Parts: sequence; structure tokens; C-alpha cells
Amino acid sequence: MPQQEDTANVSQMNAAQQPAVRPQRKWLADIERLKGLAIILVVWGHTYDAAFPAWAIDLRQAIYAFHMPLFMFLSGYVFVYVGAHKLKGSMATYAAKRAKRLLIPFFIMAAIVIFAKFFAGQFVSVDKPVNDLLLSVQHVFIHTEQSPSMFVWYLIVLFYLSIGTTFLFSRMNVSLNILFAASIIMFGLHVLMFYNDAILDYIYINRIFMFYAFFMAGCIACLHRDAWEPFVERYFIPAAAAFLILLYVSFNSEWRYFLVGMTSLVVFHGLIRSRLCNQSRFLEFIGQNAFAIYLLNTIFVGFVKAVFGRFFSVSDQTLLLLVSATIAGVAGPIVVKYVISRIGSLRPIAAAME
Repeated sequence: MPQQEDTANVSQMNAAQQPAVRPQRKWLADIERLKGLAIILVVWGHTYDAAFPAWAIDLRQAIYAFHMPLFMFLSGYVFVYVGAHKLKGSMATYAAKRAKRLLIPFFIMAAIVIFAKFFAGQFVSVDKPVNDLLLSVQHVFIHTEQSPSMFVWYLIVLFYLSIGTTFLFSRMNVSLNILFAASIIMFGLHVLMFYNDAILDYIYINRIFMFYAFFMAGCIACLHRDAWEPFVERYFIPAAAAFLILLYVSFNSEWRYFLVGMTSLVVFHGLIRSRLCNQSRFLEFIGQNAFAIYLLNTIFVGFVKAVFGRFFSVSDQTLLLLVSATIAGVAGPIVVKYVISRIGSLRPIAAAME
């Protein structure tokens, strides 16, 4: 999501007339559409409630097997597309820009969520309630799987991955192919640690091991996009069959993230580029607002769940809750972003959500 602000709309220039002007990059409409689809799945997953029936819990587990691998793939794809791995300037300057883009929203949202859950928990039921403020702040860095603001992990992990990959490629001359191979080994180590109860949930190290392979898959796909794009367009339907089979056979295995996640890259990128979706302005619009949705969706989802629980049975009206909370989680942040973009003093905040 956050990497996409570096791409630009198509701008045709006359090279003979303006030889000193560097052409802008082509707008990646398919990546925007795929981002839109992925963020809808993220919001859907955030509507989970412990009182849901088995079918809804299983559906959530199925979605979680691939929706964040998709986002990491998209981030890696755009990372290479904008040439971030070929950094020529100062590494410190680049790190500072990435920190401003990713870490500041991470810490702001963590603080908002922790305090909001602490106060809201006095009146309504909330997921991962905050009873001890100091302990909750500690969980933002230590034993992060217990953090009440765990949903923003993507931001800090993307910061680590983008900085690390840029340094290794541009300063240490490590090829992207070698990094991709290393990332697959890292996922294997994640699985080994997971089954040995050695989860390194300190400053999100476990998430780095778990998701770097998908980030690097995006890097490699973009590096070879002339071959990748025809491949996914041609084989996404057979890949869908493999996707469903792998999801079934690995449903309760930690390997499902790798097997299903990697297959999903072919399935959904191919689907987005197919005739069925290649003109979807709706998904493209959602994709353009994905960062705002990612940051704010849990506030709206949580509100709908709290209100819903007072008037309906969560277990009996599960589908209604899933649909209504997902719509609120997608639409609410877009409305907020639009409103604050109209207020002069708040426009920088809206711009930061692009």
C-alpha cells in the first residue's frame, strides 16, 4: 500500500522536444485493482467475533492464508517498479523518508487503538481489551502477537523489509534472486520455530521471517513482469484449482501461508488482469484509498460490532454483521479522508493517507 504513492499516471512526452525531462512511470492500474480487492478481504477478516459459527471462522482462516501475502507481494512489486532497490543517494535519507511514511502512522495508530480500547472497554466489549496501559504499550514491541494494535504490524515490517532489501542490493550487491532464495529459507525457519514454540515476537521478527518471501516474490515478478503478466493471464484458472486443493490439504498447517499464499499471487493477479476485472473502476478506487482503509478500518468495524451486539445475536446474524461491518470498514475511512481533505489545516493528514 504505502509504496504505491511513488507511481504516476501515464504522461506522454515528446522526447525530442524535452530531452532532459524524465518520463513518468506508467500507472499500474492492475496493481491498484488488486490492492482494492486485498484490502476488502482485510476488512472482512477484521470483522471476526469469537461467537461466530464454525463456517465463518473457517472462512476467516482461509482468507488469512493469503490476503497479507498478497499485500506483501504488491509492496515488493511496486518497490522494484519504482527502483527503490537501486538507491543511489543517501541510505540515511531514504530510511528517514520510509520512517516518516511507515513508522509515524504505525506509532500514531498504536497509541490511538490502545487508548481507545482502554476507555471503550469500560462500556462495551472490545477485541483484545486493554486493562493495563503499560503492559499494552510494552506489547507493541515485546510479545507483539499479544499487542492490542497488532493489525498495524504491516507498516513496521514493510519498513524493515524495504530498508533491508535496499541496503543489501544497493550497498552489498546481493542480487534479488539470492534474496528471494534466502526469503524462502526464512519462511521454513519460521515454520520450524512455530512448531517448536520459539516464536520470535520481539519487534515483529517473526513477521519478517514469515512474510519476506512474499515481498521478494513481488520483487521478482516485477523484475520479470514481461514474462509474469502473460503467465498469470494464461494460467490463473488452473492455478485457482491448485489454490483450492492446497487450501484444503494445508488448512491447519503453518505451511498454508506459503503454499496457498504463493499460489494466490498467480490466481488473483491473473483474475484482476482478466476481462472480468480489468475495467473495474470500483476496485481501482478502493485500491487508491487502501492506506486510509488499512489505518482506520478497525475503528469503524469495532463500532459496528459494538452496536450490532446490542440489538442482534452475533451467532444468528453472522452474515449480516460480516457484510455491514465490512461496508463500514471500507466506506468509513474513505469518508473521513475526503472530509479532512476539505479542511485546510488537516489536508496534510489526508495527503499522508494517499
